Amino acid sequence: MKLPPQPKGHPIIGHLMGFKNDPINFMMNSAAKHGDILLFKLLNKKIYFLNNPEYIRHVLHNNHKNYHKSPGYKPLRLLGGMGIFTSDGEQWLKQRKLYQPAFSHKSIETYSHSVIKNTNDILDDWTLQMEKGESINMSREMMKVTMAIISETLFSTKIDYQSNLWDAVSYALGWINDRALKNPFVLPANWPTPKNKKFHAAAAELNALVYKIIEEKKAENSNPNDLLSRFMNPGGDLEGLNAQELRDEVMTIFIAGHETSANVLMWTFYELCRHPAIETKLFEEVTKLGDRELNYSDLYHLEYTAQVLNEVMRLYPPVWHMGRQNLGPDEIGGNEIPTGSHVRISPLVLHRHPDYWENPNNFDPERFSKANMDHQKPFSFIPFGGGPRLCAGRNCAMMELVLILAKAVQRFKIATNENYHVEMGPLMTLRPKDDILLKLARR
Repeated sequence: MKLPPQPKGHPIIGHLMGFKNDPINFMMNSAAKHGDILLFKLLNKKIYFLNNPEYIRHVLHNNHKNYHKSPGYKPLRLLGGMGIFTSDGEQWLKQRKLYQPAFSHKSIETYSHSVIKNTNDILDDWTLQMEKGESINMSREMMKVTMAIISETLFSTKIDYQSNLWDAVSYALGWINDRALKNPFVLPANWPTPKNKKFHAAAAELNALVYKIIEEKKAENSNPNDLLSRFMNPGGDLEGLNAQELRDEVMTIFIAGHETSANVLMWTFYELCRHPAIETKLFEEVTKLGDRELNYSDLYHLEYTAQVLNEVMRLYPPVWHMGRQNLGPDEIGGNEIPTGSHVRISPLVLHRHPDYWENPNNFDPERFSKANMDHQKPFSFIPFGGGPRLCAGRNCAMMELVLILAKAVQRFKIATNENYHVEMGPLMTLRPKDDILLKLARR
């Protein structure tokens, strides 16, 4: 079988500098030039990069049992342990069963009350900030509201946003990303280098928060039906999690559950300030529901709001790259994939593929109208992954995103700035490189 094409690289270190200096544009340009399957090399490691929906469907769905998480997730396990995001096999299956009741239709409807309450609180804060003539820091504000919601709904413990938590999460994710994607030439994590010491300090701060959540739940369980309670006492034929497993799941949910949603909302407000006509159409949809408090049933009428969010996740998927490693030999697109190969997929690159998206770099929510999506190729849009490992909390996340956005637009108008530009910050999740700062006005 043939080998995939390779971008030009260094004879010894291969394509390391492309990943280290500018991984997004390196992958985008390589795919545009060399096609839908190509071979990267980092020293003696080969990485098969896939950018075709059929190839990705093969790995994530059709032959998923042959693919486990790649070694690139090892640095993430130093923070999240073997939570549902990093585990495989029987352990992952057990975790998935524990999660399912927490994301039932009935549970998500219950969570919507917390979303509405916490969103109201933050919108009231915006009014006070506006009266002082201040810009709204959407990056911090979205972290604040999603952190409160995830802790209250899944742990029944309200976590108030603090800047030190933002800093701890930011540094930890940056440190992990450097090791997973950019720089294999690093000393072991337990060596006392300044960067390693700062990472362990950040992890210790987050660990303290996680253990506080667990201890408070054990001491006084006011809600025996939330996710944390189910982790402890699942009932039926499932066993509860031990102390280490419990810590790993709580850490995983806390980081992934608020970070990804917050990033989507940051990018959403950024694009709305650059596209006032889309913001107007969004407001018109919300006003059709009347001048009243929104509720869970309104989700069925906020179709354009969901389209806007899907278009944001197309251009800025929070999980912008993922890796797999095959347990046995495989063949993709006529190319041999030897056992133990590294396979990389980037939703960000795929979502901007001109063969599947017309004018792929333009912001156009109409792509996600029902008529257009009926013709969209399966696995060309994977913001929540795909196959059996499709994100268990995707419906809960969409409920949260739609209600927060609709309520914000219902009360505030975003000042237009069509020339505003913020670069993407490719950490483990896709944040804006700089904080999103916006001016608002009351409706």
